[in-house]
Amino acid sequence: MISYAEKYREPDYKREGYAKRRKIKNFLLLNLGTLIVALGIHFFKYPNHFALGGISGISVVLAALIPVATPATTSLVINAVLLVLAVFLLGKQFTGKTLYASTLLSILLVALEKVVPVTQPLTNEGILELFIAIAMSGAGGAILFNLGASSGGTDIIALLIQKYTNADIAKALWMADIAITISVFFVFDVRTGLLSVTGLVLKGFIVDVLIDRFNRAKWFTIITEKPDEVGQFITTYLQRSCTRMEGVGEYTGEPRWIFLAAVDIHQAKILRDHVKEVDPHAFMMVSTSSEITGRGFRSGF
Repeated sequence: MISYAEKYREPDYKREGYAKRRKIKNFLLLNLGTLIVALGIHFFKYPNHFALGGISGISVVLAALIPVATPATTSLVINAVLLVLAVFLLGKQFTGKTLYASTLLSILLVALEKVVPVTQPLTNEGILELFIAIAMSGAGGAILFNLGASSGGTDIIALLIQKYTNADIAKALWMADIAITISVFFVFDVRTGLLSVTGLVLKGFIVDVLIDRFNRAKWFTIITEKPDEVGQFITTYLQRSCTRMEGVGEYTGEPRWIFLAAVDIHQAKILRDHVKEVDPHAFMMVSTSSEITGRGFRSGF
């Protein structure tokens, strides 16, 4: 009789293929996230002069003060300086994925400026374009965060501050973003300044919501009489780890086994259906979480 371990264990070549596909998928997602951020900045932030903090905000303000500069080239120069500092001063604290994403973002912004120049807002609806700018930057940033990367910029500044001072990084960056946004009132006009302030307030909230959505997973507590069928299915078919504990049913006095396991959203239904099939009397508690860390979660490539 074929055991559950033999039935659900994938051949080694399939496991290796899965690992390669995962790396390719994450690499493509890294490029997609960076592209979304670049498109949001080029088509909506730059032409509307939205300065919501960060390097893109600084570049908008500086480009207005320096006639020969453009936001894209200003951003390229600032990011280049920060990348050099990061490589020499941060070393291992500065990941290759962030280095790649930051470099790619700068190149994309310059390329878009040359290929698809946009000097005026696409519409007359400033609030609409502000929401689109925030949504695109938030979606792209959330994808990068989920891969353990970022588009650089102020993240590099934060790491430098953390290494050489005892300052509160979050407070320092928040104050810097506020200063950049307030400068819009003096460099451009009140309308642009008010829209930028609104965008700065909304940006953090939207990014947090999107990151929470991307990282959502399911946490299972399973009480069953079929420990081998459940445990081996989780480890060999779903390729997830789990914890098994032995217990006793208080009402029946019979032995029971308790499994604790975390799986992604797509695997949750598969696990739920399998447990119901092998043990119709199993007791399951399923909860949603976006704060699961460990092997198999928040892994990059």
